[in-house]
Order: sequence, then C-alpha cells, then structure tokens
Amino acid sequence: MHIKKNTFLLILLIISNIAYSDNKIPQNTINWILDRDHIQKPRGGNTNGLPTEIDVSVSKYFTKLQNLSNKKDKDRHAILSMIGEYRANFEFTEMYGAPTDYPLDIPYKSWGTEIVLPITNMENMISLQHILVMYMQNKDGEVQGPYVQKHWRQDWTYEDKNILVFEGDKKWVNKNIQNVNGTWSQAVYQVDDSPRYESYGLWKHEKGVSRWISDITPRPLPRREFSVRSDYNLISAINKISVMEWGWVMEEINDKIQTPDIYIGSEYGVARYQKIQNYNFQPAYDYWDETKDYWNIVREAWSKILLNNDRICLKDKVDDNPLYIYKFNYAEEFKTKKSLIESYKNINSIINKFIDDTC
Repeated sequence: MHIKKNTFLLILLIISNIAYSDNKIPQNTINWILDRDHIQKPRGGNTNGLPTEIDVSVSKYFTKLQNLSNKKDKDRHAILSMIGEYRANFEFTEMYGAPTDYPLDIPYKSWGTEIVLPITNMENMISLQHILVMYMQNKDGEVQGPYVQKHWRQDWTYEDKNILVFEGDKKWVNKNIQNVNGTWSQAVYQVDDSPRYESYGLWKHEKGVSRWISDITPRPLPRREFSVRSDYNLISAINKISVMEWGWVMEEINDKIQTPDIYIGSEYGVARYQKIQNYNFQPAYDYWDETKDYWNIVREAWSKILLNNDRICLKDKVDDNPLYIYKFNYAEEFKTKKSLIESYKNINSIINKFIDDTC
C-alpha cells in the first residue's frame, strides 16, 4: 500500500502524541494498570466495595530502612514494611502461548481490603499473616459485611538451606540449597496453612525502593486458574517484590507448564498493595485475637510434617471436602470452646487424613 509522505508524517505525529501525551494520571486515582478491556472483558471480582482513602504516611519500618547501613537490617526492615492496612488489586493477563493460534485467556481482575500483621519477628525469621475484611455495596448503596477471611501467609527465612519445591499434582519435595549467602527465602502458605511454594533471592536497596527477586519457582495453580483450566498443572514463576513508601507490589512472570515439560503459555501478574486509612479493619484484628492460638497449633503441626519428611503429597479432598473447609470449621469451634487439646487432636487427625502415603 502506498501512503503519501505528508499522510505518513501525520500518522507518525498522531502516534507520537498518543505515546508521549502529557495527560498523565496519578497512580493513586486508578485501580487497574494492565488493561485490554476494549477487546476482552475481564473475569474475577466485580462487586463494589466501600470507597477507600489513601494513606500518605510512611511506615516506621520503611522510614528507618532509609537510614540503615547494615545490609541484613535493611532486608529485615523491607520485609517488615509490608505490615499494614491495604487495598489490594490483583491483575493477571495471559500474554502469549506456544501454538501459533493459541487462544489468549480472559484477563483476571480482583480486589480486596486486607491487613498484613506480624506473627513472628525474629533475627533470622519473619512471618506475616494476611487477613481479608470485605464490605460490599449494592446498587442501592446498602453496605453488607464485614466478611472476614484468613488469607495467605508468608514466612521469610535468612540464608535458608532447605527449600520446599513443588513438583505438580499436590506433591512437594525438600531440596537442599548450597549458595544462600545473604539470601532470604519466602515460603508462601495456603489459607489453611498447608504448603504452597517456596523460593529464595536477594534483596536490593535503592533510594525509594527495596526489591527482592526470586529464583525460578515451581508453584501450584491458584484458585482463579485451577477452577477454570485443566490444560496445565504447574506454574514456573519469577516473583519480584518492590517495597516503597506508599505500599508494595508483587509482580509475577508465570510460565504455564503441563508436567513434565510441555510449555503452554505465559501470563504477567501484578498485585498492588496500597496503604489506606480510616477503614474499619477491626473485625480482622478481632478474628485474629480470637483464633491465633488455634492457628498456631496448625502451623506447628505443619512445621513438624515438613521438617520430618523429604517428600509430601496431599489428597485433593477427604469425604468430598477440601482441607480448608475442615480447618476453618475447627477455627470457628475454637472461638467458642477455646479448647487447645481438642483443636490439637482435630488438626493432627485431619492433616493425617489428607497426607497421601502412596505417592
């Protein structure tokens, strides 16, 4: 096709104006970063929540981090800077696939309001618990909630030589790592504190940001995927966590694999945790105060299993129910009975039923 020179220059000018427009948007005023709504409507959480107010104050950990000189101390304060109250936006967009005619999946968007609180804060180990508190608003403006949900947990360990590696199909193996000088492992656990994935990497600190980038990490499919996809059973991921004065961001490059070695495609994901204020998170703190002793027993039970076994395999369901159903039901019982002995028996009994000794 022949295009006249003046027409071609006009097209270039238009493209340049689009690419370098001065119509910049403050990041605090938008919820979504990745977007192709104009060609593919996203799936995921589409309910409306209460309006949130951005908290422009800087956490005490991040403030102190800027004045530290010791590398390990800076690492610890970067991890502790994730503690707080947030609006979290989750975006995952499939970018490409292996076949020429690969059908790109529908992008996923969801959101939540949650707290991140410390369980353990020791020299070489930090454990952070996420708890969701959701308030829904219907079309008439009526507010429903709060809905409280214990969410995922992240454990950080300094120079961790033992990494739990996911192999696919609810199987994990303990792997010994040699070169761990200066690294921190991040172990991520499901809502019921069963294992999910673990990796390790180095923290890097610059003015305005502290960043941790993981080694390549095999991971199970998240609920948003295994509920709709059956063509792959493992994610090979690289995670980057960036901690800044206004919150933190977790970026994911997720390669989709059908084990042992069939590459399906890749997605890019970003979870953005923005600090908010004047939001009623008290139900989350109340829930944790009422159940933290119970969940401590759960964590101890899993710690013993993971420490004493080189390989762990889990069943999907027992009596048609997944593990988290039992765990949360026992947690509700604990809120009223407060029986540590009964909880100990229930937890160990149900975990043992889910462990698959035949794999």
